[in-house]
Amino acid sequence: MKFQSKKDWWTYPVFFGIIIAVFIPLFTDQDLTSIYIGVPVAGLILWIWFTTYYVIERNSLVVRSAFIHKIIPVYEIKSIRRTFNPLSSPALSLDRLEILYGNGKMVLISPENREKFLEELKKLNPSIVIVQKK
Repeated sequence: MKFQSKKDWWTYPVFFGIIIAVFIPLFTDQDLTSIYIGVPVAGLILWIWFTTYYVIERNSLVVRSAFIHKIIPVYEIKSIRRTFNPLSSPALSLDRLEILYGNGKMVLISPENREKFLEELKKLNPSIVIVQKK
């Protein structure tokens, strides 16, 4: 089952504002050398925007975002809690889930449909501890 990353309202103007800013030199008389840097940056932003998602398949959680590709065995997941941690992660929202797995490993993700996502993981591994806010 595939889950898209939740996108905060502010990510739309930031991501697409950067892309628009990259192409402004094309329509002005400015030096076009900025295009050589800007086009790859715009491509990277679009790549992140359209490829950030999470897949629960068989017994694995697959985390994708541009060049990031993590496969986490669901049986290794120990706990999941909601967080607003701003650390860099494969998530397009600050409303995130912190997943602790393996031997002290952690990943931050932001599935759009959090409840369904948690439900599907719990079906595969009922021993996952879901930490609720107090």
